[in-house]
Amino acid sequence: MCQLLGMNCATPTDFNFSFRGFKCRGGNTDIHAHGWGIAIYEGRGVRTFHDPLPCAQSPIADMVSSYPIKTLNMMAHIRYATQGGVSLENVHPFQREMWGIQWTFAHNGEVPKFTTAEVPMLGCCTKRNYFPVGNTDSEGVFCAMLDALHAEFTTLPTLPVLY
Repeated sequence: MCQLLGMNCATPTDFNFSFRGFKCRGGNTDIHAHGWGIAIYEGRGVRTFHDPLPCAQSPIADMVSSYPIKTLNMMAHIRYATQGGVSLENVHPFQREMWGIQWTFAHNGEVPKFTTAEVPMLGCCTKRNYFPVGNTDSEGVFCAMLDALHAEFTTLPTLPVLY
């Protein structure tokens, strides 16, 4: 299975120390050598980096690990491919826009109902607005969740409404 690193902070924080240790697990100290990605939120924007190379061997990962970006929220993913081939389009985190917000999604594990080419619809969804680019079950789940939210709400709901 894949591995995830996430940070949610009260004040902008530099994640470099944690990421340097994490990137070693991507093909050096562990078997997760099928690509990696990171999403770093900065205000309303999100900075993303992806590479199908093992994280431990990636020049992009080296740059990210030495670049002092401070953030409130970030997620990183190192991949051990079980669904979908080793390719750039299958590297997490996936990103889509909805309601003027950049949404990102990374997942660890398998979702059997989403391993086929036809992604199931969730909730009251009857129309697809989001489509996977790659062929992982994780991206299929992400698109299905966004479609379900889009079908239920025309604008961003408040947290109490979602719960």
